[in-house]
Amino acid sequence: MTETKKCDHCGKEINVRFKICPFCSGEVRDPVEKELPPVCPRCGVSLETQTHGGEAYLFCPRCSGLWVDRETFSQATKESAVYKEEDVHKRYFRGPVSDPLKYIPCVRCGKLMNRKNFARISGVIIDECGSHGVWLDAGEMEKIRLFIVDGGLEKAQDKRIEKTAMELRDLAKKVDQTAFMQKLLHFWKIKRWLFGD
Repeated sequence: MTETKKCDHCGKEINVRFKICPFCSGEVRDPVEKELPPVCPRCGVSLETQTHGGEAYLFCPRCSGLWVDRETFSQATKESAVYKEEDVHKRYFRGPVSDPLKYIPCVRCGKLMNRKNFARISGVIIDECGSHGVWLDAGEMEKIRLFIVDGGLEKAQDKRIEKTAMELRDLAKKVDQTAFMQKLLHFWKIKRWLFGD
C-alpha cells in the first residue's frame, strides 16, 4: 500500500512522492524540508551573516566555513565576477587533498550533501546540496577564486572538449566497423547471389 498525504492546495489524497498534485497542478512541499536554523555542519556553532561584494553569506565564526546558496555560488564563481575583484593576485597551487572523507548535512534541509571536485580538475573538494547550496570549508572560496584567475575554468572546458572529441572519434570508429560488417554480411547473402539486390 502506498503512503498518501493531502495536497496543500486542493486537499485530495496523493502519493507522498509526488512533487506536483495531479488534480490541481499545485506544487507539493515536502514536510520534511522545513528550513532549519543555520548551524555549522562541521562544528555545530550558529552561523553568522557576512556580506562580500554585495552578496550575503553564512559564516562560521569557529571553523571559518562558509555557506553559499546555489545562485550566489554560481554568480561568485563566474570568471567575470572573479576578475572584477582586485584582491585576487596569487597563482593557484593545487595541493594534495588531505581532508578525511566525511559527508556533512545541508545547512538548509539537513540531508547529507555530495562531495565533488569543483570544475572536475581544481582539486578543491566542495560539499554540495543539489537543492540549496554549497558548504565551503575555510580557505576553499579563495582556492576556487585563484583557480579561476589562473585560467582553471578554461582548462576544465578544454579537457571536457578533448574528452568529447575522443568519445566522438571512438563512436565514429564503431560506426565505420558496423557499416563494414553490414556490407560484408550483405555480400555473402545467398539471396543477393541468386536474385540480385
